[in-house]
Amino acid sequence: MLRPARGLVAGDGLLFGGAPPRLLRLTAGGSAVARSLLAGEPSDSDAARVLGRRLVDAGLARSYPPATGRPPVTVVVPVRDRDVSGCLDALGDRDPVVVVDDGSRVPVSLERPHVTVLRLARSTGPAAARNAGLDAAATDLVACVDSDVEVTAGWLDPLLAHFADPVVAAVAPRVRPLAPAGPRATVLARYLAGRSPLDLGPDDVVVRPGSSVAYVPSAAIVLRRDAARFDERLRVGEDVDLVWRLVAAGRTVRYEPSVSVAHREPDSWAGVLRRRHAYGRSAGPLAARHPQALTHLQAGPLRLGAAVAAAGAPPAVATVVAAGVTAATTRRLRAAGLPRRPA
Repeated sequence: MLRPARGLVAGDGLLFGGAPPRLLRLTAGGSAVARSLLAGEPSDSDAARVLGRRLVDAGLARSYPPATGRPPVTVVVPVRDRDVSGCLDALGDRDPVVVVDDGSRVPVSLERPHVTVLRLARSTGPAAARNAGLDAAATDLVACVDSDVEVTAGWLDPLLAHFADPVVAAVAPRVRPLAPAGPRATVLARYLAGRSPLDLGPDDVVVRPGSSVAYVPSAAIVLRRDAARFDERLRVGEDVDLVWRLVAAGRTVRYEPSVSVAHREPDSWAGVLRRRHAYGRSAGPLAARHPQALTHLQAGPLRLGAAVAAAGAPPAVATVVAAGVTAATTRRLRAAGLPRRPA
C-alpha cells in the first residue's frame, strides 16, 4: 500500500517532491494509476507495480507493508569492555541473541538461555564483530543492536514488516539520545537531544546519497544476512559504507522513524567531542570508496552568490540576490509545468 510522501505536489499530469526534489511527468493513464495508488487502493497490474516502485524509489510515495506473519530474526549485540545487561534486559527473550565479545579485557559471561556468547580472541572492531554475529546467526534476518542501545517493547515488528518487499535489504529505526531532556536538563543533555548525529529526524524519506536521510546508523539496524557485510577495514563509517553499497547495488534501505530506540551518549563535552572527531575521521575513507556519494558542496553561481552576499554584503544586497535565485528557480519550474504556488 502506498501513501503520498510529505510535501508531494500533484498537478495536471505531474508529481513534484521527494528528496532531493524531482519532477515526474505522467501520461493520462499513468496519472489515473498514480491517483489510485496514492489513495491506498491495491492493484495487481504490472503497470501499477512498476509505477508504484518508481514512485517509492523517487521519494514521491511511501510504501506501507501489510501486516503479515513475523519472520524469525536473530539479534546480534557487539560489545567490548561494557556492561551489556541493560541492553539485554530491554531486548527481552522473544528472539535468540548472539553477544559478540570483541576481545574484552574481562570476558563477557552470561547465563541467559536465549543468549549465545561468541568471544573473539582480540579486538577487531565493530564491523568485524557484527560480521561474526551475522555468520553465527541461523536466520535470514539479523538485527544488529549496539550494547549502549536500549530498545522498547515491540520495536522489531514494524521493521520486520518491511522485508515483505524482497528488494528491501536493510531497515533502521530512529535513534534518539538516552540523555535526559527538558527544562531541568543540563545544557549538554539539551544539546544532544536536539543535535545527536544519530537522530535522523521524523520523516521516513528514501535512504540514499543526496537525500535528507543519506544513511542510517548501525546502532540499531535489521539486515538481510545474505546481502549485508560490513567492511572490516573501517573502524568508523562502516554503517554508511554498507548503506551506500546496498543502494548502489539496487537494494532498498528503509528508515522507519515511527520506531525509536535510545542510544547512550557521552556524559561530558570532552566525550562528545571525541566521539564527533571519531565520526569525522570516516569522511576520507568514505570519499575514497564512494566519490559520487559524499558531496561537500553543490552550488551554482546564483546560489553561491546568494551565500556570499548573505555572509558579507549589506542585507539589501543579499535580499536582492536571493530573490533573483528564487525567481530563476520559479521560472524553471513553471516552464516544466508546475503550478505557480508550489513553484
